[in-house]
Amino acid sequence: GFMPCSPIRPSVAITINALELYRVACLRSPHFSIQAFVKTICDLQGVAFRHYLSRQFSIALDLYLNILNGVEALVMEALSRTSDNWRLQHACPACTYELKDEPHLKFKILYAMDSNDSLKRILRRIAEDEDSHELPTTQKVPTTRYLSHEFVDSFAQSAPIQSTSKGVETGDENPCAGHWKNMDEQKTKQTWGVYDETGIFLAIGQHGMSLLIADMVQSRELAKYPIAVVSRLMKVFGADLGGGYDIGCQFSTTLAKSVIGKDVEQNRHSCLVPAFHGHAHRRLCQLSHLTVYTKGLGLEDLETCERSFSKSNALASSLRYASAFHRQQAINAYFSHNDAYEVYASISNFIYSNYKQALLIIQDCEFVLPSLKRELGVTADTEFTTWLQEERSYLEGLEMEPLNETLQMEYWQAL
Repeated sequence: GFMPCSPIRPSVAITINALELYRVACLRSPHFSIQAFVKTICDLQGVAFRHYLSRQFSIALDLYLNILNGVEALVMEALSRTSDNWRLQHACPACTYELKDEPHLKFKILYAMDSNDSLKRILRRIAEDEDSHELPTTQKVPTTRYLSHEFVDSFAQSAPIQSTSKGVETGDENPCAGHWKNMDEQKTKQTWGVYDETGIFLAIGQHGMSLLIADMVQSRELAKYPIAVVSRLMKVFGADLGGGYDIGCQFSTTLAKSVIGKDVEQNRHSCLVPAFHGHAHRRLCQLSHLTVYTKGLGLEDLETCERSFSKSNALASSLRYASAFHRQQAINAYFSHNDAYEVYASISNFIYSNYKQALLIIQDCEFVLPSLKRELGVTADTEFTTWLQEERSYLEGLEMEPLNETLQMEYWQAL
């Protein structure tokens, strides 16, 4: 019932009950640090706190978590679930489980992806030295949720546009070209230099289950991160995926020119813009990528990342000065616990609420829509689609000024 703090001659041991209590408490309240817990124990025992006690507790906790991971690996092996893709293939029961004779939908899987820079970690280095001086470790987090740095970096050279947020694209193929200025490298380069990992890039299913995580290492949000996510998801799930991304319009151009461009076209992968972020895009872009105008999405707004980040931001305070291993361990444990005890536990209520909302909308449309159609003189439902097509043609025609107005301006300039 005890976990030693030294492998040869331990002088201190921590009870397994205390380790399990802290593990669960930390998952429920990520703000709860090891130091705060150890101080609490010291106060209960009437003992003065010493800093080395936190280190000893951390060593015992790593050993305890390693044992838990080993037990879980043995269970997964007994259940024949050792494939690297097994977790992804069964991540969400509502999305990944198919029934017999189930009708085919336009989108097989809907997901959202985005970056979050709250979970940064300070770069440990000596003054005037750019390299990290963190002590090497052989500890690795046993997870299939994280994309390795090597896998992500393999797409670095294939991404024609390195920054996904800076407006560097030109041409008529992207109506939002040059529209994004919030991640100017000249403004953020000095800030990124303070950190080793500058945040995470997360892909999450439409019902809130975490799919993939990639660490953003000493960089801003680059194109290699979403390209790596799309590549892995297409490999596991195949065709007909729909991915919501706050700059989905620009990313669709980047994706088409990348090394996986042909696979994206063959698998009919769709780049979408979440409902809330769509208000920052040009109208012509909204007609092509916004969820409101995309057939097959229903009530989905694809803003799942923002809702998930609002909870995971609680990890930030305890990760800022952690080691690379402990940071990744905490992030993986948080999302694993959140999937099992929060998302999975409430998924039935989530689907039930959406179903009721859909029924109410359909019921209202049976009475409201016919009256609106009579007021507007609409005789067929196809006219709604025609209006969108006419709006698209009109906006595309505004890309160049009318010839008569151009001639008038030239005439007045000549005068």
